[in-house]
Amino acid sequence: MTNDTTIPSSTPTSTSTFVLRNHAPPARAETIEALFAYAKVNWKLEVPSWPQEQANQPSGKLPVLVESGTSGTKFVLSETLAIESYLAKKFNLTVSDSPEMVARQVELRTQINDVYELALMHKIGSTAERKVVMEKFVGAARAIVRYHEKVLQANGGNGHYFGDRVTYMDIVVFAFFCILNSQIAADMPQALDFFSEHSAPLLNKVCTTTAKEPALTDFVTSFRK
Repeated sequence: MTNDTTIPSSTPTSTSTFVLRNHAPPARAETIEALFAYAKVNWKLEVPSWPQEQANQPSGKLPVLVESGTSGTKFVLSETLAIESYLAKKFNLTVSDSPEMVARQVELRTQINDVYELALMHKIGSTAERKVVMEKFVGAARAIVRYHEKVLQANGGNGHYFGDRVTYMDIVVFAFFCILNSQIAADMPQALDFFSEHSAPLLNKVCTTTAKEPALTDFVTSFRK
């Protein structure tokens, strides 16, 4: 398994302005906010009245991205992973157009999202439901750590998923670890064991490497409040 790919070297920039519609406190949009922070773009959070504004959203749920271009154009997009993928491409944070590498990026992102969703289900579930969810979380976490460590090792264990600079998947894992060490740990402290530096050294290296990016300082601070 190798991660050889061509990655754009330009600094991510955009002249657009962005509105992120989401609940307060925001959920399922942490990676989106991290992408905004890394790309240093103008954006704001808009909290619609709910459920009054539900029918006005593309799929009746949040988050929703509204992008305004300098020419007055607007682009509206729903679904968390679709928004992330679009922004990553726009900010030059995706891998090359190689079908294999694009598919690998989607695969890895989906796996992290699976664990995240299980953590959310555990938080809101009943006692009986939480037990079942925890069992699923344990199995998924172990499998994902095992697989992602192999992927990262194939890239040289250099603190990046692809190539030698920050890309979308690095920011995904960075945002996930921020959530893991705050909201998830508060509800499910045992989750930390599966993603500890001992259990997942290369995943932790991605997190610490990405956290050194100056543009992400405020994002990190927001999770320490």
